[in-house]
Amino acid sequence: MAEEDSYEAQVLTSQKRENGAGSVYYRKSDNRWCATLSLPSASDGKPRRVTRTAKTERAAKVRLTELKREREKSGDIPTAILTVSSWAQTWLRTIVEPDLRPNTAQSYRTTVEQYIIPSVGTKQLVKLTPDHVRLAVQYVTDKGLSTRTASLTYQVLSMLLKAAYRDGKVARNVADAVNRPRTKTKTLKVLDADDAIAVLQLASGERLGSRWAAAFLTGARQGELLGLELDRVGDVLDLSWQLQRVTWHHGCGGTCGKNAGTSCPERKVIAPADHEMRHLRGGLWLSRPKSDAGWRIIPLVDPLRTIIERRALVAAAETNPHALLWTQPTGDPLDPWADNNAWHDLLVRAGLEDAADGKVDKQINLHSARHTTVDLLYQAGVPEAIIQEIVGHSVVAMTRKYKSRGNRPQLAEALTQMSALMSPK
Repeated sequence: MAEEDSYEAQVLTSQKRENGAGSVYYRKSDNRWCATLSLPSASDGKPRRVTRTAKTERAAKVRLTELKREREKSGDIPTAILTVSSWAQTWLRTIVEPDLRPNTAQSYRTTVEQYIIPSVGTKQLVKLTPDHVRLAVQYVTDKGLSTRTASLTYQVLSMLLKAAYRDGKVARNVADAVNRPRTKTKTLKVLDADDAIAVLQLASGERLGSRWAAAFLTGARQGELLGLELDRVGDVLDLSWQLQRVTWHHGCGGTCGKNAGTSCPERKVIAPADHEMRHLRGGLWLSRPKSDAGWRIIPLVDPLRTIIERRALVAAAETNPHALLWTQPTGDPLDPWADNNAWHDLLVRAGLEDAADGKVDKQINLHSARHTTVDLLYQAGVPEAIIQEIVGHSVVAMTRKYKSRGNRPQLAEALTQMSALMSPK
C-alpha cells in the first residue's frame, strides 16, 4: 500500500463516526484536505460518495457542511460532471415530454438540439454563468434567425435551468440575471371584408370552397376544421377535436439502426398520460384542444350552413375511411401542409399574393383568416365576450369557467349578423 494511502486509511479509521456523517482528511499526494460524504447507493447497489477538496482543514470542514446541506435539500448529489447537454436531455425526457403536449414538447426539443446544445451544451451545468445564457442567444442571432427564435431559446434555457435549481443541481438559475430578448413586432397582413368575399366567390364550387368559407365565417383554427368529422356536423360545428401532425419517436431504445423515429419498427408518440389522441394515418392524429376555451360548439347559420351541408353530402358519398368533412381526393386526411399550399394558391389566383418563377410570396398566412373573422364580428356589433367565445380565445377564460359552455341563441344571432356582411351583394 502506498504511503499516502496508508496515511489516509489511518486518518479515516482514527475517529469513529456515525454512519452518513462524512469525514475530513488530509491527502498527502497533492497536499490537499478532503471532505467526503456518503450518498445513496447506485442502481446496481454499489456504494457512492462525493469528495470536495480544499487547501486547509478548516476550509474542508466548510465544504463538508455544504455537502450535507446539499444532500439534505435534494436527497442526492451528482457525482459525475453534469453538462448542459446531458441535463437538457434528462429534462426533456423526464419533465417536458410527460407533461406537455407532443408538438410543444417537440418545439422545446428542437430548440435544445439546434441552438442550446451547439452553443453551450459542453459547459458544466454548475459553472454556467449569465454570459453563457447571452452566448446561447447570440448563437441564434448570428445564424440570422428571427428575434422570436432567440427569445424562445432564452425561454427554454431558462426553463431547464429552473428545473435544475428545483432539483438541487445548481445553486441558482443564472438566466434570471439576463433580460429576455425583445422580439421584433411582426405586422400581420389581414384580408378585409371585400378581399374575403372575393376569395370566397373565386373558390365557390371548388372542392375546398366550403373549407375557406368555414375559415372566414367561424374563425376556427386550421386543425379544428381539418379534424371535423361528419358526425360532429349538424345544426352546429362541434370543435372538440383537431387534426395535428405529430412527431414519431424511436421506441426501440435506438437499436433499430434507423435515423428517423417514423421508420422505427417500434415507433411511438410521446404524450402526457391524460392527453386524448386518435391516430388517423402516418403522422396525422386527432387531438383534444389544449384548453377549455378551445373546446367549443359553434351554431351553423346560413350561408355557411347550406355550404357545409352540401359538402357533407359529397364527403359521405366519397371514399372516406376516417369520415372527415374535408379530405384529399384519395380519401386521406387533408395534410396541413397541403392545406396551406392550397390557401396560397387561391390567394395568387385572387390577385392578393404574387408568384414568380413558381415561388409564391406568402404574405398572408392562413391563420390571418381568424383575424378577418374577428374584424367582421366587431363590424357587426357583436359583444366582445361573444366574439371571444366564437373564436375560442382564452382571454376571458376565468369568466368562462363561471358560465355554461356557450349561449346558443346569442351565438347564432352573432354569426347571422356576420354572414350578412359576407354575403355577396
